[in-house]
Amino acid sequence: MKKLTGFSTFVESIKTSFKIAVIYAGSKDDPDKVIKKSINTRSWKSYEIVANDIAQALKRNGFQNVLLLAEGVDLLPILKQEKIDLVWINSGGVQGVNPVSHLPAMLEMAGIPYIGHNPTNATVLDNKHLLKWGLRAKELPTSPFFVWNSNREDFTGKDNAKFLRNFGDYSGPFIVKPVTGRGSVMVEYVETLEELTNTIPQICHDSHGAVLVEKFLSGDEYTVAVMEPIIWQNSEFYQLDKPLTFSYTKRNLDRDEKIFTSMDVRPIDNSRFEVLSPNKHPDITQKLSEIAQEIFLSFNLETLVRLDLRADQEGNINVLEANPKPDLKAPQPDVTSLVCCGLDQINSSYDELIMSILGANLRSLYMDNGKN
Repeated sequence: MKKLTGFSTFVESIKTSFKIAVIYAGSKDDPDKVIKKSINTRSWKSYEIVANDIAQALKRNGFQNVLLLAEGVDLLPILKQEKIDLVWINSGGVQGVNPVSHLPAMLEMAGIPYIGHNPTNATVLDNKHLLKWGLRAKELPTSPFFVWNSNREDFTGKDNAKFLRNFGDYSGPFIVKPVTGRGSVMVEYVETLEELTNTIPQICHDSHGAVLVEKFLSGDEYTVAVMEPIIWQNSEFYQLDKPLTFSYTKRNLDRDEKIFTSMDVRPIDNSRFEVLSPNKHPDITQKLSEIAQEIFLSFNLETLVRLDLRADQEGNINVLEANPKPDLKAPQPDVTSLVCCGLDQINSSYDELIMSILGANLRSLYMDNGKN
């Protein structure tokens, strides 16, 4: 680790003047946020509670000008009026097709720096089929799959050329999910090919888009967080050699639970996962770290993501998806997030994690101003 003393001093010097807006998702039912209401291909959630957690952590870290605002068509004039220096995106979008890309695209147009994925990466990460095509191209492990949109064409079953090309004589079980979404919403376990012909059109209809059909993997399910190689510890920023990985977890599934239940349905308390220690589980944590670092670098990511992975019956770990807006809820005694549950693995607190994420963005600003 390389200590970034000059950069740490720079960040300290701007805390009283630098203005940060933390953005959550506005509602399309609010007439100030949209011009006309439309569909949303991603299950909507405001994320306001977590946005407030982030804002409070920034204030505890000494930033004196932190605003909490809702995404919508009225946001740009507010950002201009308030002379915002940096936006922290904690929104999954308001409405429409590919809503996670709307806010970063708007900020790019306006020239306002932000913490979040650029519009292209937001699109790739949140559209599971695009990510999986990228994983295939980079020869990273992911389960067999195909994409189907029953709003355009009926799925006929095992005689379908796309099905045969990807699955051959495999006849189930499957996982069917919207190509974009969150929290296991509308994700279905399907036992047989016959059931598949009914499930695909139903989810296509309900999600207003295409679905991803993939082979069900029956092994253990894991998560890992990965972010820029910047960390804030002991009131100093440090530069790492590789992207930072942490919170290696194994999800605990009930006997009849085929897929991990959404946090909206069942809170993620400590009984629902096991934090894997690199000392006690070196092989698994090393594998998770290697996959996460390769994805972060290969896809040229800019900020934190959480990877969801699962093993097949032979124990081979496959990437399921990469969450572009993982839950950053501040840990509480009985409830936490799959990102924050393993902060002690990097000797970090929640407030230090927020500063680490912020530092990766401010580091670019610092270097753009001719510093090193």
